[in-house]
Amino acid sequence: MELLWLRIHALGSLMLAEVLWTLPIDQDQWPRPQDVELAEGYLTRFYSLNPGGRVSGRRIRSTSAMEDKTREMQNFFGLRETGRLDLHTLDVMRQPRCGVPDVENFSFYPEKPKWKNHTITYTIAKYTPDMKREDVEKSFRSALKMWSDAAPLMFIKVNHGKADIVFSFARRSHGDFFPFDGPRGVLAHAFQPGDGIGGDVHFDEDETWTAGRQGYSLFAVAAHELGHSLGLTHSKDPAAIMYPNYRYHSGTQHSLSKDDLLGIQTLYGEEHKETQAAPIKCDPFFSFDAAVMIRNEIVFFKNRYMWMRTTQTTYWNRLRESHSSTYLPSISSHVDAAYDIPAKGVAYIFTGHKYWVVQQLKMKSRAGSIHEYGFSSRVRQVDAAVHVSEYGKTVFFTGEVYYRYDESKRRMDPGFPRLIQTDWPGIPRRVDAAFKLDGNIFLFSGTKSYQYDFRQKRLLGCLALCHAAPTIAPTVSPEEEDLAEGYLSRFYTDVGMTNSSLRRMSKSSIDQDLLSMQAFFGLEVTGVLNNETVEVMKAPRCGVSDISRYGHFSGKPKWEKRLITYKITQYTPDLTQSQVDATIGKAFQLYSDVIPLDFKQVTSGTADILIIFKGGYHGDFYPFDGAGGVLAHANSPGRDQGGDTHFDDDETWTLTQRGVNLLLVAAHEFGHALGLDHSKDRRALMYPTYRYVNTNRYRLPDDDTRGVQALYGSRTPVPTTEPKPKPPPGPDPEPEPEDPTEDPNPDPLPNPRDEQCSRELVFDAATSMRGDLFFFKNGYYWRKSSNVRRIRLTKVSTKWPRINYVDAAFEVPYKSVVYLFEGRQYWGIRALSKTILPGYPKSLTNVGLPSSVSKVDAAVYVPSTGKILIFVNSQYWSYDESTDQMDRGYPRSITQDFPGIGSKVDAAFENYGYLYFSDGPRQSEYNLQYKTVVRVLLNYGWLNCY
Repeated sequence: MELLWLRIHALGSLMLAEVLWTLPIDQDQWPRPQDVELAEGYLTRFYSLNPGGRVSGRRIRSTSAMEDKTREMQNFFGLRETGRLDLHTLDVMRQPRCGVPDVENFSFYPEKPKWKNHTITYTIAKYTPDMKREDVEKSFRSALKMWSDAAPLMFIKVNHGKADIVFSFARRSHGDFFPFDGPRGVLAHAFQPGDGIGGDVHFDEDETWTAGRQGYSLFAVAAHELGHSLGLTHSKDPAAIMYPNYRYHSGTQHSLSKDDLLGIQTLYGEEHKETQAAPIKCDPFFSFDAAVMIRNEIVFFKNRYMWMRTTQTTYWNRLRESHSSTYLPSISSHVDAAYDIPAKGVAYIFTGHKYWVVQQLKMKSRAGSIHEYGFSSRVRQVDAAVHVSEYGKTVFFTGEVYYRYDESKRRMDPGFPRLIQTDWPGIPRRVDAAFKLDGNIFLFSGTKSYQYDFRQKRLLGCLALCHAAPTIAPTVSPEEEDLAEGYLSRFYTDVGMTNSSLRRMSKSSIDQDLLSMQAFFGLEVTGVLNNETVEVMKAPRCGVSDISRYGHFSGKPKWEKRLITYKITQYTPDLTQSQVDATIGKAFQLYSDVIPLDFKQVTSGTADILIIFKGGYHGDFYPFDGAGGVLAHANSPGRDQGGDTHFDDDETWTLTQRGVNLLLVAAHEFGHALGLDHSKDRRALMYPTYRYVNTNRYRLPDDDTRGVQALYGSRTPVPTTEPKPKPPPGPDPEPEPEDPTEDPNPDPLPNPRDEQCSRELVFDAATSMRGDLFFFKNGYYWRKSSNVRRIRLTKVSTKWPRINYVDAAFEVPYKSVVYLFEGRQYWGIRALSKTILPGYPKSLTNVGLPSSVSKVDAAVYVPSTGKILIFVNSQYWSYDESTDQMDRGYPRSITQDFPGIGSKVDAAFENYGYLYFSDGPRQSEYNLQYKTVVRVLLNYGWLNCY
């Protein structure tokens, strides 16, 4: 018997040896038999491996087939393509993922199945006990919204009957021939569009589902599976939501990648039909994908597009641009990161998990894998990279951490990754692009750029990428330029354009700009640098470039509101604070006397215009030059730094003829802040060089008055009566006609028509309704249409005969329902047809308000939270729309939870992600996420009164 057992044992060992020998495994690693079984199952499920038949009761695996499929899988995930089951390959195979097979970038199922009807219904057949029902529904809504924001699709939840997409949670075998495998492994799967089970999404109930980072984010997995439900298969792009392996995504921050957008829009078209051949580089929300120095050029990348700007001193610096495929034809995807090593004369371009070596914008090598640098298999792409030649190190930014790579040792430094915010003070937690120039590192995050001194670990400055500043930076190497070249480079290159801090000039351009400068100042136009010309160049002046008679900046930027706030963040020691405040106020009044704008100083919160007194470098890349020379500069109207005004504190600021008169310089700079450029008229305030005039009873000169009134019109009293408009020549272009007929019976409250453009206008209520805004007052409402400029006034009872006055209103967009409150009751209104829903009105107690509440002051639905905020006197309630009940712990204090908006809310509405709270005529634009007032407005600004 013992001999028999020895023979059986020997036979088993031989069989195992045969199996292991025929598999393409790494001879040094020797995976365990269960690892081999894992690989075979993985490749069979996701890469169509045919494990072969059975011979004499045991399975024979094809070595070549396994190698081919292993290489295919390694190629997909950017691993080293060996065909062997090394540790990195097995590690990827063990990661949680989707249950649908893998293919290429934004690929489709065979025959490209898609939904014919772009209005798609869904239902939730079974919930998970891991989360509250409302959290499950919110996760699904957020995931659906990601896709509907990208393509012309609408998703509607149904509670009964048949639905196109059915969500459900189940374990193991659940009736679709694709059983789940328990915790981890396959998290969920979905079916392509079609009848029956088509489009349905199943989630493995053995996983721990959450709305946050712990466990598995239901939003992240649902967003991925819905891509399958809409017709997309897996993508190789690690940034894509359709990448097969699980990654956490926040439902409030994540959006579809470019790869996902291309895929879904190829199937269903774009949500907005406007197309742009190239990214709009002066979009206020513009950001870079990557940046790199290639020899003497800075190259910026965005959406497979690139811009190049030279830094050579002998070249008239023009911005060149092109599709990246023009120079980098081998790179078909957008560029994620890039860095250069000047000593080698090469640059490294990263896209997804691959990189290329480039020399003078020409490919030098085939693609390599980022994992050759030593990144773990979990790192799928690099966000930004920069080489610091002084240390021989390359810094890689990915997510919220960074790595440091030793180029000489060709390995990662120990102790990494580390948090960006820990080691890079002043830099945001994520970096999009980076490059090094003149000893400093320039980092880009979102719409901001940061200049960083890596030796002292100190932030030198921050600036918006496409700021509105009309000032021209000094040349990069002013010590190499004489006075004339520096002056012309600063004030005359690319006249009328916003200029780059990297500008250089050639001899021919200097000669041409010298002619322009002499003509501007009325000098003898010789093109020769004579003494008279030099004297003008030495005169103290403004830091903004020169154009012609009461010129406006390119595009004529101006403020689109009538109340402009300003804040002085740093004062000069030359004058008292009260003197500065009074002088700045007087300078603004010169303009408010002639145009319909008002200016208000604020001491806290945000303001439209920020004012500082500071010398030398002051954070905007346009440093001052000491006493004399440039006295001040200002930005044209716009977001972020738009309108901001900076005074050189190395000057001696006075209120008299001695030193530099603050009133004259401030009034000049505020002209720029309102949209004016320089004038050739020597008598104009906007003449570029400083000249003292008596400021007693000073008024805005005629040239400046004409210029600013060309932008804003003249200040005239608002008429108390409005002439009756003539009937329009054609049909009313609004979505549905409004009947202006009014009840002949007199109203107890006055008709608000005459209050439309009153600065003291107080709203009773406000709400959105299918993209239009409705403002209620005294039983009437103004409707501000998104596609018709004319504001029309309609009586509430004319539109809804059962409703006389509206105290509060809000819209739930995904339901297409609007709710109007009057006294102790409220109505539900269909947003499309504007008709009252059956079963209304209902009592306020129906939503959980106490019977003591006789009137609601305001209400607003917050899409990001799914909550309805109901304001009564100095308190508010929070109503959960998904559960149809009040949240616990309410009412709460308005001033405590919404600092800065006041103690009472008369009207509230949501618009483009911001909440707007009205308290009397004053309105606060509020960022709920950061609990801050963004700016303060007046109600009448919404009614086309500017």
